[in-house]
Amino acid sequence: MTEKDNKFYQELKNTRNSKKITLQEISEYTKINVKYLEALENGDFNILPNVYTRLFLRSYCQYLGVEHRTILDEYEIYTLGHKQREIVTETSLEENNDNDEPYNINILEKSKNYKEIIAAIAVIVSIIILFTIINNFN
Repeated sequence: MTEKDNKFYQELKNTRNSKKITLQEISEYTKINVKYLEALENGDFNILPNVYTRLFLRSYCQYLGVEHRTILDEYEIYTLGHKQREIVTETSLEENNDNDEPYNINILEKSKNYKEIIAAIAVIVSIIILFTIINNFN
């Protein structure tokens, strides 16, 4: 097998075997069925919807002590042919802060501004409704 043929899922299996960890052990800890873990190690990603596959890969990597972000990126490239655009959330900002990686704070700041605008509009609408009710009683 050449270096190019060595897929990320094969590397995960090799890592698990080198640590002498059984699939049953991972299954008991992560609560992921052994047949799904086997599918992950064999690169048979059609068994589960993409969302579950990503969650299972993450749990599997965390149990092995392998960097899950890299594996998830490789999974996306393997299955989609490219990496999906990363959406910056408060959770991903916290993760990025742990690694001192740069991130785009503007997305988070804009979402906070929208929340403030929506709250202000709600207050104004409430005041208008209150005045309308009061005027109807007079």
